[in-house]
Formats: sequence, structure tokens, C-alpha cells
Amino acid sequence: MGKDDRMAIITISREIGSGGSFIALKLAEALHYTCADKEILHEIAKKMGKPQEELQDFDQETYNRISVFFQEALASIAKGGRVFHPFGIGPLDWDGIDLFTPFPQTEFKEDEYLTVLQQVIRELAAKDRTIIIGRGGARILADHPSALHLRIVADEATRIARIMDQQKVDEAKAREVIAQSDEAARTFIADFFDVDWADPHLYHLTLNTSRLDIDRCVELILDQVARLPSPGPA
Repeated sequence: MGKDDRMAIITISREIGSGGSFIALKLAEALHYTCADKEILHEIAKKMGKPQEELQDFDQETYNRISVFFQEALASIAKGGRVFHPFGIGPLDWDGIDLFTPFPQTEFKEDEYLTVLQQVIRELAAKDRTIIIGRGGARILADHPSALHLRIVADEATRIARIMDQQKVDEAKAREVIAQSDEAARTFIADFFDVDWADPHLYHLTLNTSRLDIDRCVELILDQVARLPSPGPA
């Protein structure tokens, strides 16, 4: 079967500065696939009937555990509920609640967001020939028979150099960008899927772009796509 006839889904988990997004675009071009990244958040917002900006704290790339917690906590307080500390160390002292009122109050919770996220990812998978970037795709589609789950990483020095070049920032800022991005992704995957973002057992292939150049990574992935089992009859 030729590559254009192959019906597969690719999920990519990548460290910022690893070149994972560039690899996704090169794969999409080679396979005539569609990449889904920011579009996932847009679709979630549409299904939930919310402005996209209101979901930023829930999205993997900008996930803010504390902000999400307080959004839910304020809604619970407004309904007379009791709120416990997000790190499991007992009830919060709400004497200083005015400190937290700048957080927008939402009408949904993490489990509602997760339900819609799973729905969006599965709808994308049903279309075939799709590359899903981040947002727990490897977990949501863990049992999908035609899915290939990839992890793209690079060493710190490589990531810093790429961020400095791509974003035109100094080394200190590049380190800050990497730390914030890694923490957002790590906590998002841990909170929503209860797994370690970096666990290699979640993926079919983990590729290090500090040791393999981007084109070689693409070649290896294309070879693996060609080896995927043919899908059964519809």
C-alpha cells in the first residue's frame, strides 16, 4: 500500500525547542496529512460555547494548575462548598479571598474540559490522516489500532540555542521559556491523565533531535508509518 493510501493517526508529544512542530509539518507535507495543534483548543471552545481566551489556563501549552484550581474553588465557594488545598494539605484559609478574585469564574470544571478534549481528539482520529500535536493525544488514543505515538526531545543546550534563534531572546529568557513550557505540559498530563509526560512507555518512538537531525527523524517516522498494520474494513 502506498503512503497516500495509508490510513493512520500520528500523535506527537514534544519538548519546546526540540523541533517537534517542524517535524510534524514535514510529516504532514510528505504524507498529505493535516496537522492539528491550536485548532484543538479552538474546537474545544466552540463545543463548550466559551471564548477561547477563557480556556487558556486549561490548555496544555499554557496550563496553569493554580489558576484552574482557584477558578473552580471560587465557583464552589459561591455555591457554599468547602474547598481543600490543591496540594492535599488541608482546607484553605479563605480570609484573604479578595486576593484571588481577579481569576475569572468559569462555569465548568476540569472533568468537563477533559470530556470535550477527548471528544475532539477522537473526532480528529476518525478523520484519519491527521497529526495531533500534544494535549494527551497518546493517552486518549492509546488503544487506537492505526495510531503511531511519537515523543520528540532534545538536550537542554540544543533547546536553548533553538529558542534563542527562533524567538530572538537571550539565554536567560530561553531558559525561562523552556522551564515554563515543560512545567505546563508536565502538570497538564499528570493532572488530566495521571501519567508522566516523559515516560517512554507511552510512545512507539522517542527521537532525540540533538543526536538525529530533523530530516533523519522524518525518515525514521515515515518508515514506521509504512509498517503500520492496514486498517480493517470500515
